[in-house]
Amino acid sequence: MLKKADINKFIAAVMNNGYKVFGPVKQEDGVSLSELKTTDDISFDYFNFILPPKRHFFPWSELLYKYKDKTIHEAPLPEDKTILLGIRPCDARSFSFLDNVFIDDKAVDPYYQNRRDNTIVISLACNQPLPSCFCTSVGGTPAGKEGTDILAYDTGDSLFFEECSERGSSFLKLYSKFFSTPDQADVQAVKDFIAKAEKQVLSVNIKNAAEKLKEKFYDSVWDKLSFRCLSCGVCTFFCPTCYCFGLYDERDRRIRVHDACMYKGFTLEASGHNPRPTQSERMRQRIMHKFLYTVENFGKIFCVGCGRCVTACPVNMDIRENIVEVIG
Repeated sequence: MLKKADINKFIAAVMNNGYKVFGPVKQEDGVSLSELKTTDDISFDYFNFILPPKRHFFPWSELLYKYKDKTIHEAPLPEDKTILLGIRPCDARSFSFLDNVFIDDKAVDPYYQNRRDNTIVISLACNQPLPSCFCTSVGGTPAGKEGTDILAYDTGDSLFFEECSERGSSFLKLYSKFFSTPDQADVQAVKDFIAKAEKQVLSVNIKNAAEKLKEKFYDSVWDKLSFRCLSCGVCTFFCPTCYCFGLYDERDRRIRVHDACMYKGFTLEASGHNPRPTQSERMRQRIMHKFLYTVENFGKIFCVGCGRCVTACPVNMDIRENIVEVIG
């Protein structure tokens, strides 16, 4: 247990040990995951961050290398020791999904891996899920431990910390002087907390979605679903598990930039041919990728139910309604 009154001392000690600490910071348009410059910046009054925290491991734009006189100069690997504090369980779970992509048996992205290896994730269980949340329908929970090192519960005047990995255990032992041992009442309070939060999460029936989607590739339902879509790509950029990117050569460097399957130019080939020229086909690709292709490739649905795409869509498209309509 860590008393909230002592959290500033705890964060200050972590910073003094050379960690960059990113946590919930209030801004004009909501709470964002930002670097804490002082211990007074932190705020626990939020539902979730505006943007997904994947950018800390997989930045929007990233220099890979520069070249001069026919010589390639690779960008140095990131070495900063980092703490991500207050990550919601759905977002922490998304990290384990991205690990499947960037830390593969056959190929490892060294930039992504270094950031993951040098980062301790401290997630914060949800005590009040939003109406747009549906994590329990896709394998998560408001107090999920997947992808995190330490899971914290807000019990009012204190935070209850639970180790979830060896790295998390070592970290808590290093700062043990700031913590006290919880009693049975604290443990029961956390159990009640979890049960109450799970009851508040919207349930979406997507049972056997992958198998049903296999039969829907040529279905006319995609034309109906895509009719309102603006191809703005906001759903992909707000998604914590979307990982598509493009490589761009500028005059003396190569950069990696996030890209979106909802863009018409995403699949445009140099010949001028585009295998997915219509919005209907791009809508199909997005849903098929989330609920079928990743199940075939990685054994899991690549959606954590955070609901960001639901709240961010400018024409009120809802992925929960879409997938239910497709699979029937």
